[in-house]
Amino acid sequence: MNAGDPVKEIGKILKKIRFERNLTLDNVSTLTGVSKTMLGQIERGVSVPTISVLWKIAKGLQISLSTLFNEPTQQYTPANILEDMQPVYDENNQMLLYNIFPFNPFSGFEYFYIILEPGAIHYSDPHRNSVEEYIIVTEGTLTLQIGEQLFTMEAPSKINFHSNVTHCYANHTDQRVVFQNIMKY
Repeated sequence: MNAGDPVKEIGKILKKIRFERNLTLDNVSTLTGVSKTMLGQIERGVSVPTISVLWKIAKGLQISLSTLFNEPTQQYTPANILEDMQPVYDENNQMLLYNIFPFNPFSGFEYFYIILEPGAIHYSDPHRNSVEEYIIVTEGTLTLQIGEQLFTMEAPSKINFHSNVTHCYANHTDQRVVFQNIMKY
């Protein structure tokens, strides 16, 4: 496992909290209901803890679950999406997709900033049943087709849907459309 590995980072955070509170592995085991062996393996980064184990640790130590997923400080540097990030273009250069927050198995989501130029149409095949999309239109008018349903969404507007059916994002106007797309897994 390499540096920046989420499993190793969780272990480092757990160990840091334990040392700051002058707790032994036995103490943490008693507080959390997680075995001393499992806690040691998590701290060393050799065991991938389940969400339920992480939940027990967070509850027992009285910390938020997100505390265990703390990212390095440099991850919190602000960035101008349009100036500092590189978009991915569709084959016609009419759709620009910025992967703002890439998928992270611990957060369970990814976040995209999308620009549709006039005339842009993007079809998306069905995703797994467990994927839900959250769309927030912040500029222009997005035409969204979900299965057989058609929605005209003028900024500011929002919708969420299970993306287990074919869906289509289109800009039928002469102005660009800007929307955010959160994919929750």
